[in-house]
Formats: sequence, C-alpha cells, structure tokens
Amino acid sequence: MKTTLEKVFETLNKVELKSERIELSVMDEIEDALSRGFSLEEFVEEALDKATTEFIKAKDIIRFDMSEAYSDAEYNINEAEKILKELGADSAKLDQFKKQLQDLDSLINDQKRKLDSF
Repeated sequence: MKTTLEKVFETLNKVELKSERIELSVMDEIEDALSRGFSLEEFVEEALDKATTEFIKAKDIIRFDMSEAYSDAEYNINEAEKILKELGADSAKLDQFKKQLQDLDSLINDQKRKLDSF
C-alpha cells in the first residue's frame, strides 16, 4: 500500500509532467507561427517588386501614351476649327470631339490621382 505522502508526490509528478508537455507544445506552436511569418518575407518582396513594376508601367502610360493621345486630339481639333472658320462653317461632330477631349482630360487627371494615392 502506498502512503498518503507517496500518493501526493505521484499526483504532483503527473501534473508537473503534463504541464511540461503542454508548455512544450505551446512553445512549438509559437515557434512554428513565427517561422511561418518570417518565411513569408520573400513572397512580400516579390509581390512588391511586381507592384512597383506595374506602378511604373501605369505611370508611363499616363505620362506618355495618354498625354500624347490628348495632345494629338487637341492639335487636330484646333486644325479642324481653323479650317471650319475659314469656310465659315460649324460642325456638331467637332463639338462632340471637344467634349470627348475634356472627358479624356478628366480621365487622365483621375488616373493621376489614383497613382498619387498609392
């Protein structure tokens, strides 16, 4: 037969061992979570590189391609106005083009604002 003191020590040892296993398990989980977090750095860097490339591409499209299209349309509208003025004629189609030129200007400015917000 075990004495009461032996029973108490046996119970304490079991509790102590259980808490050690629980503590080790929690520590392993913490270590795993931290390791996962640090290992994702490479993926973030890769995504940021892609985002930077696409950002520059979008900026260049606005600065060069859209602006060039705007300038070309503006120049041609001005030329058409000169010709129509010489002829003493009006053109509803030219008025539509002027409105679309304003819309293009607004679109370019909206796109610039979107880029600025990044």
